[in-house]
Amino acid sequence: MKKTSKRKKHIPFFLIPKIRKRHVRPIFKDYETQWKLFAEGALRNRVFHEDVIRRSKTCLVCNRHFNHEHAAVSSKIDKHHHCYVRLCIGSTLPEDSDDIYRLAQKGEFSPVPDCRQCKADNPAYYAGCIKKIFPVHHHCHAQIHEREKFWFNTLRKKLLSEFRSVVSLQS
Repeated sequence: MKKTSKRKKHIPFFLIPKIRKRHVRPIFKDYETQWKLFAEGALRNRVFHEDVIRRSKTCLVCNRHFNHEHAAVSSKIDKHHHCYVRLCIGSTLPEDSDDIYRLAQKGEFSPVPDCRQCKADNPAYYAGCIKKIFPVHHHCHAQIHEREKFWFNTLRKKLLSEFRSVVSLQS
């Protein structure tokens, strides 16, 4: 009898955020608008979106092509932050700007940064923003965050175990 095993996809470790979005937010509480412009607003900027999508023709998780000529199937492409530690240094777009890729949905931060102007005025800083976000398939994006949960739960258990062992030594 042949054994069949479902092997999970290898997710490159650099794609797993080292600090969760909800943990970064309090760090930048004095710069909340600038942080949200990067963490949420930039994803709705057309220039930023197109530059992120141009980063790769294949998903870094599954190595399959996106919706290009070599794609096996059409799929939704997500933009994945591997790091949220960044502030936007630019201005915001007017609500009717053609550079807005999509409008904010209910509960989303609505301002959108002017990435086109930042790209022209501060190309090195803009490149740093682009480097923190990767295009991945929607399904692969979910798998990255599942792996993130696994690593953070593993770390939590390890830290709790070590804390308990230190506390028991002191008793």
